[in-house]
Amino acid sequence: MVKWRLTTLIICCHTSAVEWLPSGSPRSGWVGGIPQKRDTRARTEPVPGFTVMGIRSAGDTSASEATGEGRPAGVRPLAAHELDSALQVIEAAQTLARGDDLAEMLAGLARQLTEFTDSTACLISVVDLPRGVIRNRAGYARPPHRWSPSAAEHPIAEYPRTQAVIETGRPYICVRGTADADPSEAKWLRRLGYTSLLMLRLAVDGEPFALIELYDERSRRFAGGEVRLCQALAAEAGLMVARAQMAERLEEAYIATLGALAAALEAKDAYTNDHASQIADLAGAVCDHLGVPSSDTRIVRLGALLHDIGKIGIPEEILRKPGPLTDEEMRRMQEHPDIGARILEPVPYFAEMVPLVRSSHERFDGRGYPDGLSGGDIPLGSRVIAVCDAYHAMTEDRVYRKALSLEGAIKEIERCSGTQFDPACAAALIAVVRGSGPEGIARERVMRIAQHS
Repeated sequence: MVKWRLTTLIICCHTSAVEWLPSGSPRSGWVGGIPQKRDTRARTEPVPGFTVMGIRSAGDTSASEATGEGRPAGVRPLAAHELDSALQVIEAAQTLARGDDLAEMLAGLARQLTEFTDSTACLISVVDLPRGVIRNRAGYARPPHRWSPSAAEHPIAEYPRTQAVIETGRPYICVRGTADADPSEAKWLRRLGYTSLLMLRLAVDGEPFALIELYDERSRRFAGGEVRLCQALAAEAGLMVARAQMAERLEEAYIATLGALAAALEAKDAYTNDHASQIADLAGAVCDHLGVPSSDTRIVRLGALLHDIGKIGIPEEILRKPGPLTDEEMRRMQEHPDIGARILEPVPYFAEMVPLVRSSHERFDGRGYPDGLSGGDIPLGSRVIAVCDAYHAMTEDRVYRKALSLEGAIKEIERCSGTQFDPACAAALIAVVRGSGPEGIARERVMRIAQHS
């Protein structure tokens, strides 16, 4: 599969009238040189050939290449100085193919494009056509430049050139201070502190999915080879996005099924019916804000869904009691994390969730249950679930009290930070709920930033 994808990537650089040759210029993009074009209209071969990073296509069968030295005609070994460029492109394609988390894959693409074109930064924004906006989803910036993790939205109609790129798929280059610079894009560049911009579309199944923006603090016009390389990697990314979207839909269906199971098992508790699925969404957003790897975030979300599954072993009269619990009733209630862990233990697939469920009611100061763990001894996922669970409980009505307001719940979380809650998890929760409001937490509101090597 990787060979086929690499072939696709290379062929995107070919036209019948242009031959691509490596340049020695250090400013030409790839480390080792962005391919520069040479006019080949005078060629007389029946089948035009092309060269990419020194690899000549089989279509070129000139006598000088067909040496008969044991190599197939039209093929020669890569020179030492060409290997880095070739390996970078191969590794980029392989990295995209390995990705199974959408935001992480887009962040990796942002970094690859920045480094391949020797730019300053890259921003990838998801296109939301029904709402007429683009929303920042992933990015990369060379130090000291950086992107904020908050996923801002921008109306497409306010940027005519952006709209044209999204609608037509034709790239656009803007250099601030030049006569042909679009005023709205030049203003945006000035606001960010950059001078040059390359915009191109990332399409999935032929439809606009995202806008890619490459920024440079220097005044430059991106070369044709650089633009073609970016388009080729964007096309490769489009295939990977389609795959990731399918995986995400399957994952969401699986999580929804587990959520329905949890709700059915917990139906005798008036407060857990939709409680678990909402906490799972919130926990996923908090993990994203903390920079937790996607594979670990998935486990935390599943753990949040099932964190109260042990309530199936608690008498209904205790769960539904409208007032305070007695000491004996409280002791029984505090058994439910252990019951939940023992329910999940026999299932190998749930192995990673067991410690999260068991420790989801521990306190940062060690005064929780069932084991009295404290600080870093509590699994990070359990610390995330604990603060999300508490916030959700505060913001929903109970028989014995009304729900707190958003700010009221935030003040309570701040008050208990460092005692009941991990301060870092509490701060991340507050950032997430303040950024999205009390209605519906969306993980897409947090932008994924690619890390520096």
